Amino acid sequence: MLNDYLRAFPTGASLGICAGEDWVILACNNACTELLGIPADSVRPSLLACLAASGRERLATDIKSSAPNEQMEIELNQRNYVFNWIPFASDPPKPVAFPEPLRCFALHATQSYSIIQEENALLRSELEVILDSIDDGIWVIDAQGTTLYVNRSLTRITGIKPQEVVGRHVSALMHEGRFTSCVTLEALKKQHAVTMFDDYAGGKRCLNTSTPIFDAIGKIWRVVASIRDISELSMLEAKLAESEREASDYKRKLERIKQANTTAFFTNSVVMNKFLQDLERAAKASSAVLILGETGTGKSLAATLLHQKSKRSGEAFISVNCAAIPPNLLETELFGYEKGAFTGAAREGKKGLLELADKGTLFLDEVGDLPPNMQAKLLHVLDSYTFRRIGGVKNIPVDVRILAATNKTLEHLVEAGEFRADLYYRLRVLHVILPPLRDHPEDIRIMAQYFLEEACKRQGSVKFFDPKVLRCFTAHNWPGNVRELRATVEFLVAMSEGKIIKPDDLPTHMQHGIALERDMRKGSLQNAVDGLEAEMIKEALAKTGSSYKAAKLLGVSQSTVIRKAKKLRISL
Repeated sequence: MLNDYLRAFPTGASLGICAGEDWVILACNNACTELLGIPADSVRPSLLACLAASGRERLATDIKSSAPNEQMEIELNQRNYVFNWIPFASDPPKPVAFPEPLRCFALHATQSYSIIQEENALLRSELEVILDSIDDGIWVIDAQGTTLYVNRSLTRITGIKPQEVVGRHVSALMHEGRFTSCVTLEALKKQHAVTMFDDYAGGKRCLNTSTPIFDAIGKIWRVVASIRDISELSMLEAKLAESEREASDYKRKLERIKQANTTAFFTNSVVMNKFLQDLERAAKASSAVLILGETGTGKSLAATLLHQKSKRSGEAFISVNCAAIPPNLLETELFGYEKGAFTGAAREGKKGLLELADKGTLFLDEVGDLPPNMQAKLLHVLDSYTFRRIGGVKNIPVDVRILAATNKTLEHLVEAGEFRADLYYRLRVLHVILPPLRDHPEDIRIMAQYFLEEACKRQGSVKFFDPKVLRCFTAHNWPGNVRELRATVEFLVAMSEGKIIKPDDLPTHMQHGIALERDMRKGSLQNAVDGLEAEMIKEALAKTGSSYKAAKLLGVSQSTVIRKAKKLRISL
């Protein structure tokens, strides 16, 4: 009848029923008979005696001391098995001759012990790789509070190394002052997940969530703590608050400058304030003024401001770009002509810009491009304040103040015979120099914000700068100065996607700032410097067409440009 009871269990396992303290086998299937080596004619052998007879006394002792429902791994005949007790589903027939207790057992064959050991080692290695890849710290303890494992992130966050804690009670480091509270022990005590703040030595504040893991019978087997560094989050929040404060400061400064300054020279720098002071002093005089500065620095704007601050501010302000008018027409534009002066001339003649600017100001932009004959005539005007129209025979007096501007180095043009020395000295009696944008980088952000507002208003959009973009702006050399900055902002507003303008949206030629920062992080500072020098030299050569002019643009000697070009393999 007991054998009929065993047949009700699924096949594939070695099954048996034992009775009494001597573990007498009352019934077993064929698989169990073969596994334990029980002779076919044996009469009710003892399970423990069979194991002892085959040299497995230790195994017999382990089974005898095992508890009901307990599982254990055992090795028989060089194979590994799982031994476990099976509870009776219903009361089996009980032989009268054999005492209690009755035990039903099963032996399930698994892989060989060595293979299991290898697979366990591989599984543990894979598990450690997975845990080490987690950004949060992981701390595992057993049911007694002993540390079993910590991952790499925990060491990174807290500075606690595995060799300091594995095998020790989790509270040991708390007593040493390495952290303030033992959240894992709280979870062990309360038998449910616990989340608390935890402060570690070194000023790190973490959010610790400790979760207990239970075994098959409901006892805590492990507690796993997930430890997240929130000091980084606090730092990011502080940076965000600082960025918002800076943005607010820039906005207030911009509004203040807008109210105080109607000329759009938005500046908060010492360099530009010094220039504006010089410009205001020059405006109060009556002499000609030469405005010097690189291209795009705002020389036309400076001339307008100078006129507005002068005594002639209520009179005409006439501006002419000497480089934009063909030389054969420039004289006509400046001096006008009498009726019938040449074929196609208007019958009544025409006033020139000098006459139109009478009592006011005439601004000659790009004066370095004046042809030689016009240089002589301009010098005559500055000396006598009289001129003749084309085709005229009488001198016309004019009360006009001459302002001139150029981005060229007039001293070099004088040395090369391209500009009259006497005119140069006559123009530079009063002169002001507009500093390039790279000399007052503290103004870049406020200008960029102003140009951003302008561009967004024109294009009907709302956009903001990523702080990294403003850092790239500050790092850029800006050979085109304010004009280049304005054009770049307009490009970004038109071409960027989304509301935030990011570093990836920057034009290719400006990506060197990002590349420089990346190279510096990699430690290749010299490579970054060489790359930046190469780009600047190439750009200067392309813009000017000669090493001499490129050197002047870069503010170095010609020999330096040639030497560095050779070193960096740049074709001249």
